[in-house]
Amino acid sequence: MKDLRSLVELCLKLGSTEEQAPILAKQLLKRSSQLAEERGITETEAMDHLLSLMVYGSRGEVPPGYASQAGQEGSKK
Repeated sequence: MKDLRSLVELCLKLGSTEEQAPILAKQLLKRSSQLAEERGITETEAMDHLLSLMVYGSRGEVPPGYASQAGQEGSKK
């Protein structure tokens, strides 16, 4: 499966270990399908969203629109 192989390579480039990369790639494929169905978007759009989140995360950054949620976690104590 070409998509899986490409995703594994991308996960490795973003810092996943050899062991984690294939697992993460399979999870991305599954979740993109779920998101597409839930939101009424294409699987490509869903995958684009998920990969964008991964890139932000690999940089240690919070994606736009998520900053307010990150700040709320600490205030729930």
